[in-house]
Amino acid sequence: MSIIKKITKLKNLGIYTSFNWDTSLQELKQYNVIYGWNGTGKSTFSKLLGALNVGNHPDFPSLEYQVHDSDGSVHTHGTAFGTPIRVFNTDFIADNIDFDTLSSKSITVVLGKENKAALKAIEEDEAELARTKEAIRTKTIEKEAKEKERGLEFTTVAKVIGAVSRGGVVRTYNKTHAEQAFARLSDKELLDDTELEKLVLSVAQPSLPEQKQMSLGETSTDLSEIIDEAHTLLAKTVSASVIERLKENADISEWVEAGIKVHADHESNTCEFCGNPLDTARLAELTAHFNEADAKLKLEVDDLANRLVTVYNIIKDLSPVDKMNLYQEFHSDYAEKVESLTSERDALLESIKKFGELVRSKKLHTTEELSIAETPDLTKITSSLDEVNKIIANHNKKTSDFLNQQKNDSAKIENHHLSGIYDKVNGLKDQIEVLDTEIAVLKDGDEKVTGQTELLSRIATNKSKVSSEHKACELLNVSLKKFLGHDEITFAPNTESGDDAGYLLLRRGNPAKSLSEGERTAIAFVFFVTQLRDDSFDPKTGIIVVDDPVSSLDSNSQYQAFSFLKKATEDASQLFILTHNFDFLKLVTNWIKHSRKTFGLFMVKNSFSEADSTRTAYLDKLDKALEEFESEYHYLFNVAYKYKDDGTIANAYKMPNIARKLLDSFLMFRVPKNTNTFNRLQEISYDEEKKASIYKFANDQSHITGSGFDPSLVPEAKNCITDLLDMMKAVDPDHFRYLEETIS
Repeated sequence: MSIIKKITKLKNLGIYTSFNWDTSLQELKQYNVIYGWNGTGKSTFSKLLGALNVGNHPDFPSLEYQVHDSDGSVHTHGTAFGTPIRVFNTDFIADNIDFDTLSSKSITVVLGKENKAALKAIEEDEAELARTKEAIRTKTIEKEAKEKERGLEFTTVAKVIGAVSRGGVVRTYNKTHAEQAFARLSDKELLDDTELEKLVLSVAQPSLPEQKQMSLGETSTDLSEIIDEAHTLLAKTVSASVIERLKENADISEWVEAGIKVHADHESNTCEFCGNPLDTARLAELTAHFNEADAKLKLEVDDLANRLVTVYNIIKDLSPVDKMNLYQEFHSDYAEKVESLTSERDALLESIKKFGELVRSKKLHTTEELSIAETPDLTKITSSLDEVNKIIANHNKKTSDFLNQQKNDSAKIENHHLSGIYDKVNGLKDQIEVLDTEIAVLKDGDEKVTGQTELLSRIATNKSKVSSEHKACELLNVSLKKFLGHDEITFAPNTESGDDAGYLLLRRGNPAKSLSEGERTAIAFVFFVTQLRDDSFDPKTGIIVVDDPVSSLDSNSQYQAFSFLKKATEDASQLFILTHNFDFLKLVTNWIKHSRKTFGLFMVKNSFSEADSTRTAYLDKLDKALEEFESEYHYLFNVAYKYKDDGTIANAYKMPNIARKLLDSFLMFRVPKNTNTFNRLQEISYDEEKKASIYKFANDQSHITGSGFDPSLVPEAKNCITDLLDMMKAVDPDHFRYLEETIS
């Protein structure tokens, strides 16, 4: 018995176009866990392991490989590996279970002799079962007709309510809203015609939107700091050789100072103005007048003046909303307060302007102390702002109260119309409940009637006595019940198609139509685990490969899948587990680390060729961060937080998947509603354009398009990851801080 140690060559297997075993990669062990994002080639790798049984794969006719085993032999394409390999993946499901015909292949186990009495009992019970099924079908049709009639009542009344409430109840009123409101109605609440007409007119009235209040923000603090710094700056002096003519004539002083710099920059020995040689003594005198301390003080003056200009522009841009955006009763008072605010604003701007001129004049008086007689004061404009904001607040309160009243009036209209169908709907409900009871008795039985469930149970029990298929069927059903937590779905021998015809999938005795993805995964995995016990395979001398057994399963079912997997594979000579589910990865790695088996942890990654937009899969050691973090949420946050844009698609390729899962996880606890990611995102208060960009990136870019790599992926990854993290921080800063502390 030999096991797989490494794969030194792999070509023409999907995106494994030219794979070679990296010399730094450890060899495969008894237990091997392979993690990979969706679409990286993880499931394709499982197809290779399945192909080793026969040496080829029908989907990859040009497949080439070299596989080294523990005995030192090298196996190539075209020849079987030797050690039996059982693989759970999409190929296994397609080969063994047909969810279209709701049937599967059979599993052979050892049984005793046939039981003739059991065969007779099966025949009698199946005849009774046929009659019971027909009765259930008839009553179910009658029940569905009653439900349809009841639903039509709600559809009709919903149209009426939607027309008269005009969005007061909900923006688009439909049948579901009517049913939910009816469930809250404890008794009829009919209105007379006069009251109804009054309420209809009430909800039709228009309301004005709320207005944003005005604010100077940090301007007051900024101006106060500027004034304090101005007192200090204007009191500063510098020592200089003062030339009186330059001191008395500012325009000449500025002209000469600029000229000195021009002549120095051009290394001029003659005057650029008159052409005469420059007087060395005169240059020395001018340089002493404009010394380094003088220049530094002037730069400080310029900086302070520029900051004052910023404050001036903020106040200048303070513009009240037009009075026509407010309710009419506020117009007069608002116009008066706005006029006062405008006057105070203009006065303040003039004061700041004069103060700025004083500050700038310091440049001409760097050798003198200047005093400040008067400084700008924000007191009056702040008071005027408060008066204007009070009126805006009153307007907003009226809008808020108006909408609440409109909703209350719409609710009364809604209850009135629902009361009109109150008696009929409740009568239909009673009839449906009677039919439900009768159907339940036919299915589950009572003291007088043998129900469908008991008949099916007796038939299954007797069939298990007469066929190896029936025995295996019993094992399947026991396992499936443990996995799902109920026996609603069962396997049953397909006796109508002859020997070895496999099993049928039933739900309460009928074909199991409309199976969920989770149910399909559970059925397929239970079938695989049960098949490991058949007569042609021994885990102790075989290799077991399991690809994503928890796909589409909820958290409880994931533990069941892990329990089944652990029990079925604990004695395997070699085990491969492939998954993209982080929680399942942690379960498996914790198990194998505490086992006494040798193990290897790997990850499927992709390399990229931007020249021809192709990618190639390869095997690498598992990312260390995936082992360190106990929560996928922490790991996803860590990857997004530390993401650095290097301009390559290779670096950005994984980020849409990261963003989608991180966004899903964050919204799931922030908006714990039974809805989808898009609707949860709408509940978050954040920049609408950025929310749309985040959702488009996480949703669209995380799905394979088949049309090559999108060149916008790299810049989008940088922008959208930044926006996503900023949104998380803005919505829940404490939570964001805790996450930062965790990853640091």
